[in-house]
Amino acid sequence: MDVNQQLQSCYGAYQRGDMSGAEGQYTQIITAYPNLGDAHHIGALIASRSRHNPTALVRIEKALKSNPKHFEYLNTKGSICCALQDIPDAIQAYQASLAAKPDYLSAAQNFGKCLIDYDDPARAFDVYSAALKHHPDNELLQIGRVIACKEIMQSGRALTLLDGVPSVQKNAHKFSFVRGQLLMQMGEYAASVTNSERALLDVATAVPAFQNILQVLWMQNRWDEAQEQMDAYLAQAGHTVTIFVAAARLLAKANDKPAAIAMLKRAEQQHGAGPEILAARARFKLEDGDMQSAYEDALAALSGRPGDIDLMVDFADSALASGRPAEALHAATEALKAVPNNQFWIAVKYTAMRALGQDHQYYTDVEKFVQPFELEPPKGYGSLAEYNLALKQALDDLHGLSEHPLDQSWRNGTQTVTDLRFVDHPVLKAHFKALDKPIRAYMKRLGHDPDHPLLHRNTGEYHIAGSWSVKLRTKGFHVSHVHPKGWISSAYYVDVPDEVEDESKKAGWIHFGKPPFPVRDIGGQPLDYEKIVQPKAGTLVLFPSYLWHGTNPLEGQATRMTLPIDVVPN
Repeated sequence: MDVNQQLQSCYGAYQRGDMSGAEGQYTQIITAYPNLGDAHHIGALIASRSRHNPTALVRIEKALKSNPKHFEYLNTKGSICCALQDIPDAIQAYQASLAAKPDYLSAAQNFGKCLIDYDDPARAFDVYSAALKHHPDNELLQIGRVIACKEIMQSGRALTLLDGVPSVQKNAHKFSFVRGQLLMQMGEYAASVTNSERALLDVATAVPAFQNILQVLWMQNRWDEAQEQMDAYLAQAGHTVTIFVAAARLLAKANDKPAAIAMLKRAEQQHGAGPEILAARARFKLEDGDMQSAYEDALAALSGRPGDIDLMVDFADSALASGRPAEALHAATEALKAVPNNQFWIAVKYTAMRALGQDHQYYTDVEKFVQPFELEPPKGYGSLAEYNLALKQALDDLHGLSEHPLDQSWRNGTQTVTDLRFVDHPVLKAHFKALDKPIRAYMKRLGHDPDHPLLHRNTGEYHIAGSWSVKLRTKGFHVSHVHPKGWISSAYYVDVPDEVEDESKKAGWIHFGKPPFPVRDIGGQPLDYEKIVQPKAGTLVLFPSYLWHGTNPLEGQATRMTLPIDVVPN
């Protein structure tokens, strides 16, 4: 068998999903031909599909060494870097691929999706638009451009583009989910629900459409209606395991745990106690304080599907909460091999280290990494108080819903639906310009360390990856959480109630380092927060996205308004 036949055989095994066979053939080929670029390219694809992304990166670099401008190699490198959350290198690789072959469809599609996934929709729109000049009839590019347009908050334009996709006329139901999202963004909630109901009939969109319906009804304070229609929605979506589990998890987030547990029982009766059901049950038990049983269910779920990173999340949390930090540390170490920049797994790792009595300060040096900055009022505002008043008035107009989103960290409050980066309002545009100085000062203080999970990503350049506003009311608070796809996160305090001045109660204060569930160290002491910061109007607090952060509940009637952002490196 000559080398080309060997390559075809290896690639065939990869396409069939025979990763073990493909890996063995790859090893044989490179033993005989150590510098063969096509072999290393296939090897990179094999490793990437197996979620061994660091290994995949090493292999694709070997392929590129043989041909630095190979458009397919560069596209594969872009996808690997994107999986590693190394977005600057992913962008560079995709751009080089398209420079080598401007009409390369796969690179354009992958590049656009990467930019959408990592919150750079304006650039994604440009990528899709350029690719459509070469492939004007490509449906994926057309829909990608619609989604990018939606993400930059140009809903009307996005609807026009959607209606211009030829296949929409023939298969309108196929795009009902996208239309439903656009209508939700435009505040046309009833029409959004109607379109999402149509999308329940499409297996590809059934689960997100179901989630969208419940989210809209919840945030409009129409949860009774959602509960009444639940069985009808489930029937439309086909009573699959995934739809049952999605329903159960949303019911739990809506504080209806009995209904959530009943939903899981229905799922188990129809489908058996599979990994998804066991993992959801573990999460509910964890939230209810039944740590040992939560661990047992999470372990059974992961045993049924070893290596599944999504199931590993529930397992790691349950292991930490049930007093098994060594097992959580092992899970985090394995997960970080596949996704080394994922902020959740970094949080699990240092929390497990802390519980084991190991030195975790390398990750959580709160005195260095948690930094407050007083914002300088933008030009045209006489004082910070005057500026914050104008900012609050603008944001109040955008807080149009009744409840917090079901998939977010806060309770008893509201969030703006619109990504504030793309709102055409002078005070918001001024705000993002004013943030540049403290962000750059923070990055300069951090410095660069090629081996540190936070500092190695510090390129000295950045872009804001998302911005929203949260308004908490009485009893409102943030559950401790991290931002898995972030790098630097923040809280900017637009308006705070007088009760935050009480330094004994610390109501509304933001704390860092405390996990969202009880975790004890080897001495039996609970892991509490490591730093707490008093909120002050006009203060921007910057911190690593992997640092657990939450707030103490408010007690009084006055609201607390923030305008957070996430920052990622360029």
